[in-house]
Amino acid sequence: MDFNQLLQRIMDSDPNIRHTVVTDLEGNITTVNHREGVTNYLSEEETASSLKRAASAWKARKELAPKIGNGIYAVAAFEKITRITFPLGQNNLLYVSMGSNKVRTDSHQGGQKEIIEHVINILSGDPTIE
Repeated sequence: MDFNQLLQRIMDSDPNIRHTVVTDLEGNITTVNHREGVTNYLSEEETASSLKRAASAWKARKELAPKIGNGIYAVAAFEKITRITFPLGQNNLLYVSMGSNKVRTDSHQGGQKEIIEHVINILSGDPTIE
């Protein structure tokens, strides 16, 4: 799978997406796409540490899969950003960071629900999603 192409497709799906990252299951960053003009709130070290913690939490969720099914996504909402984590195959995780502002000034921008739907459709290979 071409992660650069995947991340660009996700970034192109909604202007409210700030940042997309693919990591391995340990949270080590393999691929990054960052929206031009958007400044990160966290340093590179803080981002790496945060992703490692999120990957660890995802592994803990996988332990429950035999009883409740496989995870589809997880949301961590903060005052300034919302981060949505998706499993990406058997060996990777996808992180999508979006702004947390509740009011959209552009009617074409999606909120959390729309972005989750777009990403799930893209990951599933839905041919109707451009």
